[in-house]
Amino acid sequence: MAPIGLFGGTFDPIHFGHLRLATELAEGFGLEKVVFLPAGLPYHRGRDSHATNEQRLTMVKLATQRDSRFDVDDRELKRDGPTYTYDTLWEYRQERGADQPIVFLIGSDAFAQINTWHKWQSLFGLAHFAVAIRADDAAWQSKGPGAFPPEVGPRVTLNRRELLASPAGKVMTFSMTPLAISSTAIKNLAHDGASIRYLTPDPVAEYIRSHKLYTPAS
Repeated sequence: MAPIGLFGGTFDPIHFGHLRLATELAEGFGLEKVVFLPAGLPYHRGRDSHATNEQRLTMVKLATQRDSRFDVDDRELKRDGPTYTYDTLWEYRQERGADQPIVFLIGSDAFAQINTWHKWQSLFGLAHFAVAIRADDAAWQSKGPGAFPPEVGPRVTLNRRELLASPAGKVMTFSMTPLAISSTAIKNLAHDGASIRYLTPDPVAEYIRSHKLYTPAS
C-alpha cells in the first residue's frame, strides 16, 4: 500500500520553499500524495500582517493545483477550539485504516520540541515522521540527533524501506534543498510594495497583489 504524506503549516503565505520540500518528500519516500494541511491562526494575531483562513486556503489551492501529487485538506481550519496534530493524525488513521503508512513532514527545529506537543508520545502510533533538516539549524549542526528528545532515539532509522514496512512509529531525517525563502520575508516585501515574483507561484503572487494582502491598507 502506497504511503501518503501530510504537510502542516500556516502557509501565510505558501511559497516555493514549501513546494520544493513537498516534492522532495514525495520523491524520497515514494508517496502516493502529499496533503497540505493549513493550520488555524491564533485569533489575537493582527490582521494587518496576516491573511485570513479563507485567504490562506485559497493561496494553498492556487499553489498546488497543477501538481497531481498534491492535495489540500482544510479540516484544521474548520475545527473549533485548539488544533492539535494528534487529532488530525487520529482522524487520518481512522479514515485510511490500520495498514497504510502515513508520513508526517516536520522541520527539525519543530521536531526538537515535539515533547511539548499534545499527547506527543501517542503520535508515533499514528504516523511516521520525516524530519527535514534545515541548513541553518544550529542545534542539529552541533548535536545531530541529540537535539531531539531522548525518547525519540530508538525510533530513528536510516533505512527508508524499514520505515515504509510499517504504518507508523519511525523517524527519518533528510536534508532539504536550501532555499532562502520565508513567509515573513514575502510579507515584508508585500508590505513595502516590492515585488514578490519568483518567491511564490505566479497565481499566489497575483492573489496577494490583487487582494492587497500584508499591506498597511489591508
